Amino acid sequence: MSVSRQQSNNKLVKWERKKSKNNNAGPRSVHYGLHNQGATCYLNSVLQVLSMTTEFQDRLESKSQATDNELKTLFNNLKKGTCGTEKITEILGVENVHLQGDAADCLVTILRKISPQASEVFKGERTDTIKCCKGHTINEEIDPFWYLSLALEDTDDASHSVERGFERIFRSRVLDGDTVHCGACGEETKATCESAMVSYPQILSLLIQRFIFDNNTKAHFKSSRRVDVPRKLQRDHKKYEVYAVVSHVGSLQGGHYTASVRSDGDGAWYEFNDANVHKIKEQPFAESETYSSSTAYLLMYREAQTNRDQVAVNIDGDAIQNVPPQRTEAPIPRRGGRGDKSSRPLAKCPTCRVTPLWISVIVVVFVSVLVLVVVLSVVCSRKGSC
Repeated sequence: MSVSRQQSNNKLVKWERKKSKNNNAGPRSVHYGLHNQGATCYLNSVLQVLSMTTEFQDRLESKSQATDNELKTLFNNLKKGTCGTEKITEILGVENVHLQGDAADCLVTILRKISPQASEVFKGERTDTIKCCKGHTINEEIDPFWYLSLALEDTDDASHSVERGFERIFRSRVLDGDTVHCGACGEETKATCESAMVSYPQILSLLIQRFIFDNNTKAHFKSSRRVDVPRKLQRDHKKYEVYAVVSHVGSLQGGHYTASVRSDGDGAWYEFNDANVHKIKEQPFAESETYSSSTAYLLMYREAQTNRDQVAVNIDGDAIQNVPPQRTEAPIPRRGGRGDKSSRPLAKCPTCRVTPLWISVIVVVFVSVLVLVVVLSVVCSRKGSC
């Protein structure tokens, strides 16, 4: 949350975190929650999402990084029971646990404090290119990001489409304000800006800009407009599927964060509300490819699982190994360069056949010997009779 939004939270309104009977009547999950230290629901929601992100957990360095070690310890303890977050808030530098923070800012803080190999799961890069009206490139910058922001633009639609908002990021747009100087044209001209993805993150995070600055009142306010969250997103060759949603209910001055996460274990969605964890009765995307929400704030999409390694268990059952999927393309050469026989795919071995010439030779020899034996027998018998 920005500084101005944090200042507006000084007068917190205690949010009564009562569980909804309709959404939480399902059976209790095997997952465990996190205790709220005062107003640390934003932190708890982000930590629960990270604890359910296996791509992130596998990269944590417990030996060399203090933050990695604390997160790994917390995630292991969450498998056994409800945990506290006192050590995490200390290592993150949270001074006032009674002052509510912003979930997106909290995620960025964690990613900046952990090892690079763990944080790169969420890291992407895009280019912003400014061109003149004749198409000459004036400036081009590479912009790394942890998440992409989706503006809730004013339209006649009853709800905002996340899919259209995501595509709008990469749409060419005219820059407002003064003209810019184009060296190729040698004159001042209007300019456009185009964005393109350079490096896709493994986990794509999208921020719904619900906290909006009003130019008239010179203050922030929260929008509760409904958004249509798609189960799948695709751009270019990359396909993503949503697995976590951090929601915010309440106002800018006081509210409450929760997280809804899809479990890899049984494929069901669970709601994480501080120490309370329940399986959601009305599962998102159960009847439709989109999910409408007026509280969704931070959306987490993971790369589609189509190319993921299959998991196999050995005969003893005490070890698990990754088995890559069968390749349909030509085999990769084992060694040698182009033209080396050892680098060529092995040809299918033909069915072995006996050469007909061998059969003929064997038959002729066998018949000849047999005839010779018969002739000798006949000759000897005649001499005997004589």
